[in-house]
Amino acid sequence: MTDTRHASPALTCLVDLTDPPPQPADVYGAWKGGWVDFDGGVVQVGSAHGDPGRFGAGQGSPMPADRSLSFGDFRCRTDTSVLVCVNYAHQTAVYYSDAGIDTYGCTREATPPAGIGIFYSC
Repeated sequence: MTDTRHASPALTCLVDLTDPPPQPADVYGAWKGGWVDFDGGVVQVGSAHGDPGRFGAGQGSPMPADRSLSFGDFRCRTDTSVLVCVNYAHQTAVYYSDAGIDTYGCTREATPPAGIGIFYSC
């Protein structure tokens, strides 16, 4: 999901992770361990959301396996069990599957800011 109403360049996905990050002690509200934000330079896994946020506009049609979609600096491709999204401007990528989130390019795991489960940054 992207948020064109607020001109946000980030891509947000809700992933049904088998082992999502636990809710940090400093977080109150509805914890979404599979909420993943990717803006090209930063990947955030797990955050609190009291409303549907970007998903309030609906889910849209599922993208069939072995298809790709381009928008802005992103290009995403699916197969039957994973989604891979590349950000060409930052030369980074995220591999989404129920087994976990993997990052490529300059992103490295770092100390997450308050309210985030796992954090990767260039």
